[in-house]
Amino acid sequence: MGTPAADQPARPRTTGRPRTIDPEAVSLVALRMFDERGFDVVSMDDVAEAAGVSRRSLFRLFPTKADLVWGGLAEFSQRFTDELDARPADEPSRDGLRAAYRAGATFPADTVETTRHRLRVIRANPGLAPGGAEAQARLAATIVRFVADHDGARPDDLRVAVRASTLAAAAHAALEWWAQQDGGDPADAVDRALEMT
Repeated sequence: MGTPAADQPARPRTTGRPRTIDPEAVSLVALRMFDERGFDVVSMDDVAEAAGVSRRSLFRLFPTKADLVWGGLAEFSQRFTDELDARPADEPSRDGLRAAYRAGATFPADTVETTRHRLRVIRANPGLAPGGAEAQARLAATIVRFVADHDGARPDDLRVAVRASTLAAAAHAALEWWAQQDGGDPADAVDRALEMT
């Protein structure tokens, strides 16, 4: 008669590095849940379970629930500022900003659904605004500097502030509108909105 351990099938040993967790996939799971059930209703434990990750791993990737929502702003800002940096110095600010907003809103195909849910969740939960405030303030300052430089004006000029704010508001409104639609190209929506301003 064998020992109990000998009667049990051998368990596969896990060696090496733990499996890699894709933050984009985890964020998409969370954003779908927030969009469908409500941000305040869904807990981090709910997200961890649905994403198939441990609570500890989830908090390592996203220290707060709001971080699950605001994760994509850095990529938008990077595409936006890279395009601004590439614009010719003698180009009118309006044309340069239009190109930069279009570049920023050209989301990689594998992030379009995540972005759509992200924008819906942010719109439905105004209390999330502080989570993106610092990044948005940096982006706003970049826009003001660009407008001032390209229009030959001072950054504290009222026309600079109005132009920068108007274009930013139009782009934001276009992205919020796009997020509520079933399809369409976000960059085209932004481009059309900026053409209206």
